[in-house]
Amino acid sequence: MNNNQLDPKENEKDQHDDSSMNVLSIIMTALFSLIIVSVSLFFVFSSDKEMSESENRVLAQRPALTFSSLADGSFMTDFESWLADQFPLREKIIQLKTEADRLVGIKEENGVYIGKNGFLFEKQSSYNSEKMNGVFSTLNSFSKKNKSIKTAFVLSPNSSALLSQYLPSFVAEESQKSQLKAAEEAISKGKIQFIDCYSVFEKQEDKEKLFYKTDHHWTSHAALEAFRALMKNWKIDISKTKFEFQTVSSSFQGTLASSSQVRDISDSVEICFPSEPKVSSVLYYEAQGTKTASYFDKSKLENKNHYEVFMGGNFDKIIISTSAETENALLILKDSYANCMIPMFAPFFSKIVVVDPRYCSDKLSEIMKDYDFSHMAFIYNLNTFLEDTSLEGFLKK
Repeated sequence: MNNNQLDPKENEKDQHDDSSMNVLSIIMTALFSLIIVSVSLFFVFSSDKEMSESENRVLAQRPALTFSSLADGSFMTDFESWLADQFPLREKIIQLKTEADRLVGIKEENGVYIGKNGFLFEKQSSYNSEKMNGVFSTLNSFSKKNKSIKTAFVLSPNSSALLSQYLPSFVAEESQKSQLKAAEEAISKGKIQFIDCYSVFEKQEDKEKLFYKTDHHWTSHAALEAFRALMKNWKIDISKTKFEFQTVSSSFQGTLASSSQVRDISDSVEICFPSEPKVSSVLYYEAQGTKTASYFDKSKLENKNHYEVFMGGNFDKIIISTSAETENALLILKDSYANCMIPMFAPFFSKIVVVDPRYCSDKLSEIMKDYDFSHMAFIYNLNTFLEDTSLEGFLKK
């Protein structure tokens, strides 16, 4: 047979292969087209989700198409954010990726270190000396102008500083102990007393009780130890006060779980409050125009962020009146770390004004005029404080 002639069987096989490839190509094209059409229909007919419960954040919404947004390029930027946030099954895809990463040994997800013993750790903030010197200079100038007020700064380290043995082996970050020491030296140049939370926590036998595994906050146990150190500094006797702990949740998955999408770990949330002596309080949320007699909003336990059980979350200004038999009045400038500590002050101050400079538009000078404060406390987490852009400006108002 001529070598140039094809074997009929081989020719038949080639035709069969070509036919199979054509069928497969048609199927793949149809599937791809179906996916494109399905996704397009989803975006056309579905309404945008406002909140990601798993990530605990507000999602990007469909941007409005205008000439100005097209001209300045903001429409495409906003459109990409919207597309990424509203993509169908987005949260399931992210969770599957996280689980796959963990199977191959990846120990970092979206800025969160996946540590040992179930602990998740947020990355530490860097210490910008130039920025922080400006903040400390403003703090010290403020305290000198208000030297009649006993002022203290409670600055807490993060969990990674006290539980470094649970960090992944590759993590090598700037020491928070050194950062806190630098802050203490700068603050101590003025009239503000620095509360050394690191030393307080370092002495605790069970350090794991001081921080949540899935959230960046300290627990009520850590807040109570810091509170004791603060009151000792102010020479306020709390020896006759009994503090009670009560578990309000055993299924808390906090900010670090949300960011990393690690879903197999949960925390318990315990509230802590002075049970003796009995003191009543009225909390007035000024901007919202609401009043309550409780420091704890248990309706928040129905939502994702169970830490909001403390004070109901973050607000610009809360004015608290108590039945404590004292004329002492306290001003607190704070971030969310302070929220679980605030109830502890009730037996010792008849007036407590809580201000979060990140949200408060009032002038601090006017707040100072309205109340005759005997004490003032800054209560912050170190990471938040190093990244803060609101406190310095608020102190100058």
